[in-house]
Amino acid sequence: MSNGPDASARLEAWATAIASASAPHETDFAVHTALTYARGGRGRRALVRRAPSVTAGSGGELVTTVLPALWDALAASCELLKSALGSPVVANGVSTATLLLAVQRRRDGAPPAEGTGGSAPAEPATGGGELLVLARAVAEVSRRLQAHGMGPAAADQAAASAVAALHAGRDEGAGAFLGLLAGEGRDASGERSAGTPRTGLRRLAARVPGLRRSARARGRSR
Repeated sequence: MSNGPDASARLEAWATAIASASAPHETDFAVHTALTYARGGRGRRALVRRAPSVTAGSGGELVTTVLPALWDALAASCELLKSALGSPVVANGVSTATLLLAVQRRRDGAPPAEGTGGSAPAEPATGGGELLVLARAVAEVSRRLQAHGMGPAAADQAAASAVAALHAGRDEGAGAFLGLLAGEGRDASGERSAGTPRTGLRRLAARVPGLRRSARARGRSR
């Protein structure tokens, strides 16, 4: 991957956002694992296959089990996710709970519900038919996470949280982030092209909880 500040900033911002949503206990390692995965090659292969633990700076062990598999699942589902995020029928905000319910109803063969139904938070502006587009993407990401050894319930939760975060920031470069993970834009030398408006990253930081705080902390450490 090139050292262009825009591509690196996009990966850092989105890695932190996705980790905050799907694996908050692994947020400290989100940027490192995403950059390693996006670079490809032996580093990516080692990241995906090695024992899921890293040594914390204090000398203790912090077990991480979600993010390497999640980057791999998102990259493998890149085209389906980008299609779902860009679908004109999915124009309203959705929550993790909404997506989990939609995926379950899809698997049960039940007709899509209007809103969330039950005790889940209501999404009155988002009809069940629209949710089927995203539910298919969540189910695919979950399937790939389960192939990495994650349990079905945990895989569904991680996949739904990640897709909800991507959907919330679909106008701030979610598709480009997925492309970077998947290796799109890499030239013959193995490097990638860069190009991310800083204003988009600032909007994303304002919309995703914890991202602005993490960005400030990284700035102070440099």
